[in-house]
Amino acid sequence: MMQAEQTIPLLTDPLETIIEGCRRNNLQSQEQLYRQCYPQLIGICFRYAGDMDGAGIIYNNAMLRIFQHISRYRHDNKWLPWIRTIIIHCSLDYVKQRNRFREEKISALHEQSVVIAEDIFQRVSVKEIQKLIQQMPKATATVFNLFIYEGFTHKQVADALGISEGTSKWHINEGRKFLKSKIESLIKD
Repeated sequence: MMQAEQTIPLLTDPLETIIEGCRRNNLQSQEQLYRQCYPQLIGICFRYAGDMDGAGIIYNNAMLRIFQHISRYRHDNKWLPWIRTIIIHCSLDYVKQRNRFREEKISALHEQSVVIAEDIFQRVSVKEIQKLIQQMPKATATVFNLFIYEGFTHKQVADALGISEGTSKWHINEGRKFLKSKIESLIKD
């Protein structure tokens, strides 16, 4: 005789109760966690995918991975960093499957770093900047997002994407050039 599964009411339980339900493979808890995390994390997925279809694929893969490995999560009040790490790894998997990062033959010593004046960012909204980043070549946008938004070092970017640190630096510089020219165009109009 099968034992009736204990149910947890949707969207009313504290996070730890939902996580415990997920550990027991309770479908209502999994759905609740999925819905609860979506607003906070879909934006990260979108930054790497560039469209909502791709963002949905990343989010679904990440949530599946979270459900599969939720037993590894320790109750140490570091839920968001733990889940965010999984989202970033799934985003990188998605990007690597769709993009080939080519090694740019550059000399970092001869490359001049592009500087964007601080006052420019006071005249352009964050949403406009995010839209511009989405217009960058995919590889450059990915490196730019990891470096700027996620705070990765060039070494971490290189390790995550299987490129050299010099290529990471080149993509950051290209991203800054791209943003500088696009922002200057916006301000002139």
